[in-house]
Order: sequence, then structure tokens, then C-alpha cells
Amino acid sequence: MKIITINREFGSGGREVGKRLADALGFAYFDTEIVEAIAERSKVDAEYVHNVLERGVFNEISLTFAHSFAYSPQYHKSFSIMEHQNEIVKELAAQGDCVIVGKNADTILKNENPLKLFVHADMEYKIKRCMERAEEGENLTERQMKRKIKKIERARASDHSYYSEIRWGDKRGYDLCLNTTGLEIKSVIPALAEFAKAWFQEEKDGE
Repeated sequence: MKIITINREFGSGGREVGKRLADALGFAYFDTEIVEAIAERSKVDAEYVHNVLERGVFNEISLTFAHSFAYSPQYHKSFSIMEHQNEIVKELAAQGDCVIVGKNADTILKNENPLKLFVHADMEYKIKRCMERAEEGENLTERQMKRKIKKIERARASDHSYYSEIRWGDKRGYDLCLNTTGLEIKSVIPALAEFAKAWFQEEKDGE
């Protein structure tokens, strides 16, 4: 079973990297499908799950715990989302070769020895990419977008710290780090796919 996990800075194009790489390798691709599955099991709206994950599950839990001593339904919802995320990531990975974007899959699946990628980019590039792809009605200034990017990245780092001693984004925690600044992402996918094939072959030969 071949598993690729992708952690990414917000606005770096990590999701596009993941989808294109999965298509190139013929792997299954999981991203928003995980959010939808969590929502179904938690009996809550998918948008709510998305917002909790964007803010950081453990940020939500810590904030609720501090204010309500863990008796709030909000606390239990957040904790349930985290538990379901772990279960679903493992279940999807068990189905076969796949690429999983985010959701702390690199650490949840560490015993499966996935190929771990980290996608990053310069702040100016991330701001530009986010503003070009902003949802209708989201009219943020560059300064506001920068704050949003930093907030989401802090949340991702916070959640990751509960799973791993290695900091989110630390090159020691990944097999390959990709800087997408100024790149046309589709142009690097063939080389990335060849890297993945070679990496999995080395792992197989080393068994």
C-alpha cells in the first residue's frame, strides 16, 4: 500500500499538488471527502466541521475547556471531530494507494510509513493566490488576507503539535519539501510523480 500525505501552508497550492499528483499516479485522492465523512459521523454540518478544522481542533478544545470546564456541548463536538478524523483517515488509507491532504495524516498514519510532503511558498505568493481564488463575497485586503493565512497556519501547527514532537513545517518531519513560489504547479507534477515512484521502490527494496 502506497500512501502520500501532504501538509501545506495556506495558499501554497498544496491541494492542487495533491490532486494532480494523485491523478498522475492513479491514486485515490482524499481531502474534502474527509470533512464530509466527519460531518456525517458527528451528525453536524460539514461547514461547521470545516470551520473547526480551519480554526484548529485543539484550539477549539482548549478554548472551550478554559471557559466551561469541558461540560459544554461545544467541547464534546470538537473532541468528537478529532476522534472521527483519526478513524476516517486510517480507514481511507486502508483502502489502497492514496494521497491525503492535511488532516494530520502524516502523523496519524506514521506506522504505515507514508511519503510525507510539505508544500510551502513565500507570503506574497500565497496572498496573491488566495485573493485570486477567493470565494464570492470575500473581499479581503492584502493585509487582512495575510492575517487570515497566518491564523490558519498557526491552527495547523497547533493541531500538529498534539500528534508529533516535530514542529509542523520542520523539514525533519518530511521526505520532500516543495516551494511553489512562482511555479506553474502542473509543470512539476511529472517530476514529482517520478520522485514518488522512486521513493516507494526504494522502500520496497529495503524491506
